[in-house]
Amino acid sequence: MKRYRVIILTLSLSSFFLFFSGIIRHDVDEKNYLSLANQKEFNCVGRIYKDSTSSGSCVLISDCFVLSAAHVFIDSDTRPDTIEFNGVKAVSYVTYNHRVTDVSKIYLMFNGQKVKVKKLLLHPNYLDSLTKGSCDIALLELEKTIHNITPAKVNTAFDELNSIVVGVGYGASGPANRPDLVSQQNKKIAGENVIDSIGGQIYLDRESLLICDFDHPTRNDCNKIGSPVPRPLEYICSGGDSGGGLFRNKNNAWELIGICSGSGVDINQLMKSGYYGHTMEGTRVSLFTNWLSLQTN
Repeated sequence: MKRYRVIILTLSLSSFFLFFSGIIRHDVDEKNYLSLANQKEFNCVGRIYKDSTSSGSCVLISDCFVLSAAHVFIDSDTRPDTIEFNGVKAVSYVTYNHRVTDVSKIYLMFNGQKVKVKKLLLHPNYLDSLTKGSCDIALLELEKTIHNITPAKVNTAFDELNSIVVGVGYGASGPANRPDLVSQQNKKIAGENVIDSIGGQIYLDRESLLICDFDHPTRNDCNKIGSPVPRPLEYICSGGDSGGGLFRNKNNAWELIGICSGSGVDINQLMKSGYYGHTMEGTRVSLFTNWLSLQTN
């Protein structure tokens, strides 16, 4: 059993960005997270498909433009590799031959509305630094307008630190203390967290990532940054949530402050406390408003 467990965990290192997301508190009913996701304010969050395969999430910011994460649109080939973890050999998969997705294969779904993509623009800094993952943001122009959905308002202020946020996207979900129960369920999940830190690569003289950690309801040893007290619907997003939104309520209005970029997996932390103690990262959209204006006007 130990060998099997290590193999599964090792595979998750290379698969995390594809399969694990919407990780929720083990002591809170999932229906509360689903109810939050279904609020009309978050109808602007859609799902990305490549051909018929669900590949990530996105956010409508006007009737014909959508934001997502650039890494969602990087396709790669994979090859097996053998690594050793605590003296046990296991198989991992290494990606190579990276390329941008053919736009003709992409379509989006917003509340049952299916729309094709006319143009896909990945931020040029992302393409120049794929291994660093900086400026992980993409803009998609739609072939036709989306109706009856209010686009997200994009934040322009650099005051995100300590904001309470709601993350929304599509992907696998499950209790944080049981990684073995996390699975792809085709659900729209939303949860809460707090912007504990701002870091990442520097862009326009500012740090480009919003960072949250996943606090445990009773254990303080899972806290990485900020307060150890979790939100009532604490969660982290990644994987199928990549490209989804981080929203905050400011002056009684919701605004988009981040695009889910993902996170890494700490194997030692995973074995100790599951997904508690891990962090998630969101691309800081306030840094990219000028770039967006140039592309959409």
